[in-house]
Amino acid sequence: MRTYLAATLRVDLFIELQLLLLTFSIGVQDAIAFPDFKCFASNQTGNTVVLAVGAAGLGGDQFSLPNIGISLATFVAGATITGQIANVIGPSRRDWLLATHLAQTLMVFGAAAVQGVSGGQGTGPFAMGSIALLAFSSGAQVASMRPMRIQEITTAMATAAWVDFVIDPMLLSSNNRPRNRRALFLTTLIGGSFAGAFMYKTVGSANTLILSAAVKLLVTFTLLFNKQQSRQDA
Repeated sequence: MRTYLAATLRVDLFIELQLLLLTFSIGVQDAIAFPDFKCFASNQTGNTVVLAVGAAGLGGDQFSLPNIGISLATFVAGATITGQIANVIGPSRRDWLLATHLAQTLMVFGAAAVQGVSGGQGTGPFAMGSIALLAFSSGAQVASMRPMRIQEITTAMATAAWVDFVIDPMLLSSNNRPRNRRALFLTTLIGGSFAGAFMYKTVGSANTLILSAAVKLLVTFTLLFNKQQSRQDA
């Protein structure tokens, strides 16, 4: 069992499916983050621009600078801590991926609980606590899956994927796996965003976050079944 848990995972179609599920989860989170907190949990490009607009006094009360600052800081902290620990342990080891994704899942469940208790407050300590949990877990998610080297499925941040998709010289080719990955990534991110937005309207942010956390929990569980890297793959 110890050898099995310490194994390096093979990059294959199963990993791609897991990345797409994580992408869906991130889409759900950002769809509730903006209406509740006036910032994003994972889209730090958007947060950076909004921070500049708000700091210049151009946004009025449309943005919450404390919320944006918390999201940026904790996203970077999550990515940094996760990435540096992975550099020491081994970024593609099953036990490491299980541990970090379980921690990320618990953070999202925690954010759902905070939102449920607070009634979805958009500012203040409860709001900043929810944002910190979501942004830290988002940064950790992106950092933990980057070593898989599937550049077309980052699980967050769609700008580069859109550009790479439309400028692909083999865009219309019948056999183009990178294009197919980008298309699936963008479709899944959009699907998660729409699912999160419409669930938010009907059941509120706390229950919507439970869906995001449940998807992450499913991915965490399935990490037990990934195949390990063979010598030929290394």
